[in-house]
Amino acid sequence: MRKLLAVVLICFVIFVYAGIVDVVELAKQNSVTYLKAVLNFDQAKNDYDKAMIEAKNKRQQLVAQKSWLSAQQTYNQSMKSFYGEFFDTYIGVLENTLQLQIAQNKLQIAEIDFKQTQELYKTGAATLQDLQSASSTRLESQASLDEAKLNLDQSKEDLLILLGKEVQPLDPSAIKIDVRVPSISELLEKSLAIQISQIDVQVAQMDYESLVNPSQYTKEKYERTLKIAQNALKDTQNSTKKSYQSLLLTTENLKKTIQAQRETVSVAKAQLDSAENNYKVGVASEKDLLSARNTYLTAQKALLGYVRSFLKNLCSLYIDAAWDYQQLLTEVFGG
Repeated sequence: MRKLLAVVLICFVIFVYAGIVDVVELAKQNSVTYLKAVLNFDQAKNDYDKAMIEAKNKRQQLVAQKSWLSAQQTYNQSMKSFYGEFFDTYIGVLENTLQLQIAQNKLQIAEIDFKQTQELYKTGAATLQDLQSASSTRLESQASLDEAKLNLDQSKEDLLILLGKEVQPLDPSAIKIDVRVPSISELLEKSLAIQISQIDVQVAQMDYESLVNPSQYTKEKYERTLKIAQNALKDTQNSTKKSYQSLLLTTENLKKTIQAQRETVSVAKAQLDSAENNYKVGVASEKDLLSARNTYLTAQKALLGYVRSFLKNLCSLYIDAAWDYQQLLTEVFGG
């Protein structure tokens, strides 16, 4: 019996404090986005293999390759959506937990203000309008608290649905942000959009070169088709490069923002410690203490938002570069 109890406790600890990679694997088993992407990808691979076997010439092989690249492109986009959904749900629980604490503190502050205004009103030092304003703020704070409770409950339910079991999210605020990201050249080299455009040029070139005694109309038509494909390739190369430059810059700026916000959190924590000490010795009010707590909690919540965006960007870059994004999560989370 003791042995069975020990096994149960070990299993409980594992699923409650699972590492990020383990949690992602749980999500994959339950995510409609992920499961649909894998099934479509497998079918596309079978279709590609069949088409390559049945291809009678180079042109048909290129058409099959283009279809396969398009399928990979769709799959990659689905993976980005999956990781976006995962981090929104996973970190959302932590953000809503902090928001609930903030709402609770705001309601306490509103209660303090209302009671104080009520006493002042009784003595004639506050107007009826002051009392009504304080009452309105208290009611609004109560409504915000109710909303925060609902949002937290819903986010916990969403996480449970996604993972299939209860898992306590690990605070990602201290993740490693100094990780290698792909360069522009590495991203462009793996760009599926560019590869698809290149195939379009190859096919158009082959169609043009295969013409036998064409009419002037037909020749000009195929020349225009080739020119359109060539221009489309240049446009794709330029737009893809700009897109990656923007994503890399945003990711780099998020690193700096996270570093700055970590300092903001540290300062807010020091101020909270000071407020707690001042409250204990009687030189700060309960309202001062609650305000300091909310400043700290708000800073933590903002940090989580920046971390979430950073993680999404990293996954997107790694997926496009065909790098190991599971190893990325292990490195970033230190698990």
